[in-house]
Amino acid sequence: MPRELTTKGLATRSRIVEHAAAVARERGVAQTSLECVRASAKVSNSQLFHYFPDGKAALMLAVARHGADAILADQEARLGGANTWRAWEEWAEALCAHYESQGSRCDLTTLLSQLDPDNPGVQAILVDVFDTWERVLADAIRGMQAVRKIRPDLDADSTAQVVVAGIVGSTMHMAATGTTARLRTTMRATLTSLRG
Repeated sequence: MPRELTTKGLATRSRIVEHAAAVARERGVAQTSLECVRASAKVSNSQLFHYFPDGKAALMLAVARHGADAILADQEARLGGANTWRAWEEWAEALCAHYESQGSRCDLTTLLSQLDPDNPGVQAILVDVFDTWERVLADAIRGMQAVRKIRPDLDADSTAQVVVAGIVGSTMHMAATGTTARLRTTMRATLTSLRG
């Protein structure tokens, strides 16, 4: 990304990324051309290459990063300070509702599946999503342990890793089948196990 962008420059770049995400969601990465993005975002070619001098590959990585940041921000907002079972139930329901609203087309899952898994940029995004999500979840578990609603001997870090792996696996199943039944099962099992 260009250094020291102005407020207007940041807004323009953000608009390009948001429109690119919409085009990629509708057409798929392979059919997302820079021309389509340029027309959708109503920017010039010079603006497009100013913010993404490496072209489509860099733009698609920015789209993936944008999607990852949105997921993490939502998880941090919902799990931060979640020290009641009602808050956890609302977190689980909101997660299921989010994916149900997308049907079989989870933005981030679909996008990342169409990008090169050997690309260091793609790998960095995935590692960051998993590590951050696991940390947020582990902190939330520790918060419940602090108020004695989850048993103190439960390993928060290991449990968070298992839960995130279950959620990710369920979203992959959803992408293949179009149903969130596995995700709902995963969330119910998670809450039952934590209450243990």
